Amino acid sequence: CMVAICPSSFSLSADVCNRHAFLSRSAAAAALCAGVLVQTPVIPAHAEVSPPRVTAVATLDISILRGPTKPLRIELFGDAAPESVRFFSDLASGSLKAECPFDDMNCQENQNINVSYKGSQLWRLVPNKRIDFGRVDSMFANRIPPTFPVVQVGDLKPSARGAVSIKRGGGAFEFTITPVYNQALEKEDLVVVGRVAEEDMTFLDAISSIPSRKDIISVGSVPPLGSNFARACDFTAPDSTCAQFKPLKKVVVKEVSIKTVPELTVAPEEVSITTEQKLTVA
Repeated sequence: CMVAICPSSFSLSADVCNRHAFLSRSAAAAALCAGVLVQTPVIPAHAEVSPPRVTAVATLDISILRGPTKPLRIELFGDAAPESVRFFSDLASGSLKAECPFDDMNCQENQNINVSYKGSQLWRLVPNKRIDFGRVDSMFANRIPPTFPVVQVGDLKPSARGAVSIKRGGGAFEFTITPVYNQALEKEDLVVVGRVAEEDMTFLDAISSIPSRKDIISVGSVPPLGSNFARACDFTAPDSTCAQFKPLKKVVVKEVSIKTVPELTVAPEEVSITTEQKLTVA
């Protein structure tokens, strides 16, 4: 009459094997088992993780249909992806040097001007999937985006809402902002450089709601950042990889600025002095 209720923990002895005792003690043992068992919480794949320290904030002053500008602030994670954040920051500050093809004389005429996100456009908007900014001014269209080795600390994912990502290792000026959780972006070779500031999420949602051209190819055919496809769209004979998901309202970055964020320090006057610690503040 030995009955195992909890493995290695609970059993019924032979002297209590009448039906009433069996039922009552079984219920009690089962309840006790439920109380002592430790269950591992199930964490959804898109659960948010604590972001790294914000080292700088890039502000993009954006105009829609030539209207007044509104800021979209991007908090940058310089400690998590230093090379990638430096590349993005150089574009934001207008200090990125990019070479011209050796045989492109028109490009070389302006090669002394550094590449900037100022004057760049939102060029692709896949509803509820991705928002691709950074189509630089035509002056820089033929520049060769530099490449660099990538060291990334942590496990930041481009799929998270508000994530700002660039192509891993450079090779593209464009960057992607994730409007809502999108696991498909984890399959693309992207590095997270920051996130949209919480107070600007409403503006991000407004941008995401802009209608876009989507009558040529399927969502799965959208090429990744840095793909070699036409920069100009001819709507009389459209190139499908260019025209697809082109926003129907012109969205332009009019100005860009970037400010570093100093590390948090405790001022001497903020130190609490107790009789136990007896600290001396210089």
